[in-house]
Amino acid sequence: MDQLLLRLWRSFCLMLGNQPTLRLYFLPLLQRCWPGYMPHLYRATLLDKQWQTDDMLQLTLQVSGRWPGFVPGQHIVLSINHNGRYLSRTFSICSSLKLWHSQRHIQLCCKVNAQGGVTPLLQQLQTGTMLSISKAQGDFYWQQPANAAVFIAAGSGITPIAAMLLSQRHWLAPVTLYYRCRGEENAALLSALQQLATKQPLFSLQLSDSRIEPAAHLQAECCANANAKQFYLCGPAAFMQHMRAALISSGVSAAHIKQEQFGLALLMPVITPGQQAGSTEPLTARFIRAGTATEITLNNQQSLLQNAEQHGLSPRFGCRMGVCFQCVCDKVSGQVRDIRSGVLSGHGSEQIQLCVSQPVTELVIKL
Repeated sequence: MDQLLLRLWRSFCLMLGNQPTLRLYFLPLLQRCWPGYMPHLYRATLLDKQWQTDDMLQLTLQVSGRWPGFVPGQHIVLSINHNGRYLSRTFSICSSLKLWHSQRHIQLCCKVNAQGGVTPLLQQLQTGTMLSISKAQGDFYWQQPANAAVFIAAGSGITPIAAMLLSQRHWLAPVTLYYRCRGEENAALLSALQQLATKQPLFSLQLSDSRIEPAAHLQAECCANANAKQFYLCGPAAFMQHMRAALISSGVSAAHIKQEQFGLALLMPVITPGQQAGSTEPLTARFIRAGTATEITLNNQQSLLQNAEQHGLSPRFGCRMGVCFQCVCDKVSGQVRDIRSGVLSGHGSEQIQLCVSQPVTELVIKL
C-alpha cells in the first residue's frame, strides 16, 4: 500500500509540475529562503584549502549534521554554484574516520586540471563558501583486514586508499602500499602515510618513481609472492588495466582484485548489435527543434547537454546535475546511459534528462 501511495504521489507531482516531487517544483523559492539548498544533497562549508602537490589541492569541509557518514574508500559528488549553474565532480574522501567522528570534517584531495570545467574553480573558492555534497557512494573499501593485503595506487588514486589505511585501527595482517608517482614532490598525502609506516610495523610503504623505474618492474614486484593476498587498485584506467592483467596472468584470482570504478572515464563502452568490438566509428545524434533537425557528432564521454552546447545548440537546463528536470526532452530513438547510476535506457521513445544522459548509440532527440 505504501509503495502504491508513493507511486500515485509521484505521478501527481509529475502531472502538476513535471517534477517527481513538489520540492523540485518550488526549488527556486526554496533557494531564495535557504541559499545553496539542493534536494537530496547536504551542505558543506569550506574550512581550509592547501596544496598537497603542484596540481593536487586538498579541501577540508565541515559537513552538515544530517550527512550519514562514509566507509573509507568511498567517494562523493561535490557540487558548486558557478554563475548560476551547478557544476559537479566526483572525488574520493581522503581523510580518516577519526577526523569525521571527532570533528565532522572530511577532506578531499582534488587533482586540478587547467582545462577542466570544475577543478580550476576550486582554486577560487574562499573560506566559508557553502558547497553541496552527495551521500557517500561506492563499494571500494577494505573488506578483509584479517588477510594480507597489497594496495597499489597511482596519481590521484591514492585518495581512497589513504582513507582506508589512515582509518584502520586494528592491524591484523601485513599490508603493503605501492605508490606510483613522479618523485616524492608529486606524491600527495605522502607525509601522513610515511608517519603511519613509522608507527605501524605491519604496514610497509613502497614508492615507485615513474621517472626512473619502468612500470614492468613494479608489476613484477607486486606479482611476486602474490598468493593468498587481497589486491586493491586505484589510479588511471590504463594503469589499472595493465596491473590487473599482470596480476591475473601471475595466478591471482580476479575475485581477489578490487579496483575503484567511478566517473565517465571508467565506464566500459556498450557494444550494440551489429557493432564490432573495438570499433571507433563516432556516434551521431539528430536534435529536432520546431521541425528543423541538426545532426552532430557525439563525444560519448560527455553528457548530451554538453554535446549539444558544444555544437551551438541551446537546450533548456537548470541545475545540470539531474535534480531540477528543466532539461527533460523526448528521446525518439537510440539508447543512453544514466551517468549517475550507469543504468541503460530502452531503445525506443521516452523522456530523458540531457544533463545526466550519456550517449550509447545513434540518437534522435526532440528538444
